Amino acid sequence: MDIRELLTVWQQASGPALMHAGATLKKFSGLDFVVKDSHVAIATWSTAVIQIQQSFTNPFYGVYVEATGLLPSTIILGFSPLNAQRLVSALMEEEVELPLNDMGLSALQEVGNIVGTAYLNVFSDLLGTVWEPKLPQGGLTSPDEFVHQMTSAALVLLAEALFEVPSEGVLGRMLVIPAFPE
Repeated sequence: MDIRELLTVWQQASGPALMHAGATLKKFSGLDFVVKDSHVAIATWSTAVIQIQQSFTNPFYGVYVEATGLLPSTIILGFSPLNAQRLVSALMEEEVELPLNDMGLSALQEVGNIVGTAYLNVFSDLLGTVWEPKLPQGGLTSPDEFVHQMTSAALVLLAEALFEVPSEGVLGRMLVIPAFPE
């Protein structure tokens, strides 16, 4: 499969992969996760950096999962501090305080792990390959600090979605960035 075919597959399957990720998270948590406003675009690394800087509040609770496979990929979930607090409180079924403690951060990282793995599994099935996710990382950060932790590439595919948990008033953003070889 050449790069153009891969781009086409990724663009066409990204929407269903995001929906699958939301459904998997709903099954795991019991909360009604809704994927809203998703879109996919091919971009340069500098454009991806600008998108990250504009997409997330400063500071924000960010979780990123890197995965190796056919394409090295990074999955980013980001929540404003208030939205992170609401989500973790709903997951733990008790009010949590800010800043999130280690247990709260672990819960947030598990959300990133579930969403990222479910998203990439769609592509694993479609392309007959395996992505190996690394342990999720993250915490309270700024967009600039977050970008410095990521591996850059000449060309990326930005899959962006808003996740909402209507019953809890939670809104978060997800970016999936597979890096294409030069």
